[in-house]
Amino acid sequence: MLVKNRRSEFVWKATVTPKKDISAFTVSSPEYHLEAMTRLTPTEEFEQELNLPRVKPSEVVTIERLVKEFGPYIGWSQKVTEQGRVKKDQPVRRREETVDDATHKKKTTITIEHHYKVVDTGKPTTIAFNVLGSRLNYPKVETLSDTQVNSIALELKCEAAAIKAMIKQEASGLAYMENGLPKIRFERHYFFRLSLPEEKRENYKTARNPYPQYADICFPQVGGWGAEGLHQYERLIKAANLDFDAALKSCSWGLFQIMGEYYRSCGCASIVEMVNANMTGVDKQAYLFTSFLIAEKPAVIKGLKNKDWDKVAAGYNGIHWKSTNPHYAKNLEKFYNEFK
Repeated sequence: MLVKNRRSEFVWKATVTPKKDISAFTVSSPEYHLEAMTRLTPTEEFEQELNLPRVKPSEVVTIERLVKEFGPYIGWSQKVTEQGRVKKDQPVRRREETVDDATHKKKTTITIEHHYKVVDTGKPTTIAFNVLGSRLNYPKVETLSDTQVNSIALELKCEAAAIKAMIKQEASGLAYMENGLPKIRFERHYFFRLSLPEEKRENYKTARNPYPQYADICFPQVGGWGAEGLHQYERLIKAANLDFDAALKSCSWGLFQIMGEYYRSCGCASIVEMVNANMTGVDKQAYLFTSFLIAEKPAVIKGLKNKDWDKVAAGYNGIHWKSTNPHYAKNLEKFYNEFK
């Protein structure tokens, strides 16, 4: 802090570093007495103590780390409101007359001086700061090549166009979101059932809610999905803090949106192994898909081979697909015709 003394000299009298709380200080001398206060701006105060986890470039994040370290911050943003201020120009026009030495004629020149002043608009401005960085995972392979699609089709004895139609229908053609996390959909009725003791799961709709205070993520009826994208991970992590394994089993994962409950049919020893395979790359997701169909869905394989889209829809979505997803079969046929 510089203060002008009686000799019009600026003298360094004090250094004040704002802390999280208000800093009050007093500077006294024979020449002046000054009392002042300083405070961090809302943005500086918010950023001061953040110690957030970070993902290194090319790092594959495990589901355990995602839930434990990133979970508290996923989908969370900080809103900072500051008083609105603008810089206003108050121009001053100055008229000057000069005499030309050679012609002795008068010449008028107009100059404009710009005087800027910061004024309070009286209108607050609110800005939302995303807490985490833009990337939360770096899968090794994010898209399936035509060679890989052909390999899946060869193993399932169907056309590549049929596999591409499944990919477009299930995940709009993309296995991962922009942040690198696999696409998921959290199903609250799955979580309701899988959170119950095993002997009560068969008639789960009549069972008492194990987490009645969390009906948004634990409820016997289908629905209540909410927005796509990161919101699904908010729901997943909320459920994982209640029952980790049941939460992972209650999501459909990746390019083919396979429910985690079927991890054994995908050739995995645990649900964590299945989910981490989805985090690693789409090539792993393709392996899970073929394993799943061979072990669990032979009718779907036959439907893909014969282009019987109703059979594929019933096998992949269940017998009630016409009420829950009535356009599924028509979409598959349309997408197949686009790709063939």
